[in-house]
Amino acid sequence: MNGDKDYFDSYDDLEVHRLMLCDSPRTESYRDAILKNQDFFAGKVVMDVGAGSGILSLFCKQAGAKKVYAVEASPLAKILKDVIRVNQAEDVIEVLHQKVEDVELSEKVDIIVSEWMGFYLLHESMLDSVLTARDMHLKEDGLMLPSHAQIYAAPCSLTQLKKSSVDYWSDVYGFNMSPFAKEAMKRTKPEITIIAADQIISEPIQVLDLDLKYTDHSELDFIHSKTFISVNKTDKFQGLALWFKTDFFNYTEDKWTNISLNTSPQFPPTHWKQTIVPLFHENEENDSVEEDDIIGWELKLFRKEDSRQYSIQVEVLDPAEAEHPVPCGCQSAKCTLISALLQKEDEEFQ
Repeated sequence: MNGDKDYFDSYDDLEVHRLMLCDSPRTESYRDAILKNQDFFAGKVVMDVGAGSGILSLFCKQAGAKKVYAVEASPLAKILKDVIRVNQAEDVIEVLHQKVEDVELSEKVDIIVSEWMGFYLLHESMLDSVLTARDMHLKEDGLMLPSHAQIYAAPCSLTQLKKSSVDYWSDVYGFNMSPFAKEAMKRTKPEITIIAADQIISEPIQVLDLDLKYTDHSELDFIHSKTFISVNKTDKFQGLALWFKTDFFNYTEDKWTNISLNTSPQFPPTHWKQTIVPLFHENEENDSVEEDDIIGWELKLFRKEDSRQYSIQVEVLDPAEAEHPVPCGCQSAKCTLISALLQKEDEEFQ
C-alpha cells in the first residue's frame, strides 16, 4: 500500500470487519479477557486503538469502564459514531476520528486495548501505533491488552501445494512442461493459508517474544532466528510455517483471569490462518526427512522502508556444515552435550 491513506481506507470495507467479527477465537478471546476481568475495568479510563466496528469499546463499557476513547482513523469512524449512539453508549464511549499519533487527551488512560495483529503478527505494522499510544497516553502502572505476543515457526510438509503449483507442469495434456515447474519453484513466495496440524513435522520454535508494556519500536525493524531441530516424524520438509500467539496477562493481580489467542494449526482456525514459506527442492527426494533427522534454517523478517509490510527471507541450512547456535534445540550429540553442560553450570550457579 502507498502511504497511510490507502491503509486506513482499506478498513472502510465492511466485509473486512464482518470477517473479523465472525472470527470466534479472535472476538471471544477479547471478550473473555475484558468481561472475565470486569473488576479491573470498573471505573477505569480505556483507549481502544483502531476501534473499527467498536466491538472492543462496547465490551469495555459492558465491563464497567468509566470512559472509553475509541480511536479510528479510517472513514468507518462516521458509522462507528452511529453504532455507539444506537447502543446508548455515548455517555461512556467517545469516538476520535483521527490517527492515534495525533490524539491529544487531557488525562492518562488506565488500559489500552487493541486488536492490532496482522498476518504472522507483524504484517501491516499497526503495532507501532499501539506503542506510540502507550508512550503518549498510558499511565505508568497502566495495562496493555494484549500484554504479550509471540511468533512461532515450524517446518512443514506442503505436498498438496507442491502438487498443484509445481508438479502440475510435468504433464499438461500429455506434454512435458517441466521448464515451467523449475520457474514456478523460483517464484514461490509466502502464502496465507490454513495448514493441518499433521503437516507440522517438529516442535514449534519461538522466533519472537514481546512484552508490550516495554517493547521498543526498534525491536520490530528486524527479526532474526537461526534454528536447528530434530523432526519428529517421517515426512517431507517442504516449507516453514509461521503463526502467532497473544496473551492477556496482568502480573500485578493474582485475581486476573489470563486469556490467550493462539493461531497455531493445533487450534481452531482464525482469519489470520498461517503464513507458509515454500522451500521446495527440484529433486523431490531431497524433500524427504525421517524421524530424528536434523534440519536447519535461518529466518529473517525485514521491515520495508516507508511501508507497513515486511520482507520474509528463509534459507535452509546444512546441519553438518553450518554453525549451530548455543544452546541449540537439535538432538545431535554435540548440541545435546553442550546443553547438558550449560544446564549443569546453571544448576551449580543457582
